[in-house]
Amino acid sequence: MASDTDTPRPGLIRRLRTMLGAAEHTPTQLKELNRRLERIERQLESLNKIWLRTRHVEPAVQAVLRELYLDREALPYPERLLAQRFRLASQNQEDGITLALLREAGSVTRTFVEIGSGLSGGNSAVLAREWGWTGLMVDGAGATRMEQVGRRFPGVTAIDAWVTRDNINSLIASHGFSGEVDLFSLDLDGVDYWIWEAMTVAAPRVVILEYNSMFGPDRAVTVPYDERFDRSRHHTMYYGASLAAWVKLAERKGYRLVAVEPAGINAFFVRHDLAKHIPACDPRTAYRILEKHDVLLAAGEDLFAYAQREGLPLVEIA
Repeated sequence: MASDTDTPRPGLIRRLRTMLGAAEHTPTQLKELNRRLERIERQLESLNKIWLRTRHVEPAVQAVLRELYLDREALPYPERLLAQRFRLASQNQEDGITLALLREAGSVTRTFVEIGSGLSGGNSAVLAREWGWTGLMVDGAGATRMEQVGRRFPGVTAIDAWVTRDNINSLIASHGFSGEVDLFSLDLDGVDYWIWEAMTVAAPRVVILEYNSMFGPDRAVTVPYDERFDRSRHHTMYYGASLAAWVKLAERKGYRLVAVEPAGINAFFVRHDLAKHIPACDPRTAYRILEKHDVLLAAGEDLFAYAQREGLPLVEIA
């Protein structure tokens, strides 16, 4: 006999569809249909809970297998860094890459600056939670949410602020994180390019920047600066900067691209005077496309055509 925890069977679904398709339903049929639909809802809720608990198991197992079977010393860069990826707190296994880079570039201050931390703490969460680092987490999500961030990461200064190129330096300096910091991470889904361009008060050793893979691997382009830029006002494609644009800005600021994580979201940079044995990556070769962006491209979506059609400006970076 089937229990309430059994998963829905194809035959059951077909019978329910037949009942729903009938012109008329007797009270008995409606009662039975309602009972079965309620059971399916409970089953789906249980399955969703299981998925939420186990969705990171496979990547974790893969990380262990890479550690056991890959000879990292025999791998070239950036594969040597990417082979060390794993997740403790990050979204896409950035933790392992970040720690590998910090190990090679050296960590001097054990401090970080995370701009666009969200509630999760962003790419610095693992450093605060597992390694006892101190740092600054900034987000414009509201005072209540940033109070939660402060409770989740007791050693962190959590600030609610709308970040602009006019206040980025004062935000960092006024909270004691000017000068050399080990990590700077930026993820605002907006005018990120202009924020890092304006940031001069800190000299991070390692930098993590989110790029918009819908811009493709070739063009160095970003959305123009708008202090109140809000991604929700536009198509989800229109935000941020291309990987090629980040690389050009990084070169001007004294950094080189050393890795792009396979999910196609974050790019990793190291200051030129550090870890000189790690070569710079060609952005066209390192580029990876975000899966949902690939789906949009396959469906015929084109960010440049969309921007032109909607009269949305883009800035080409020389």
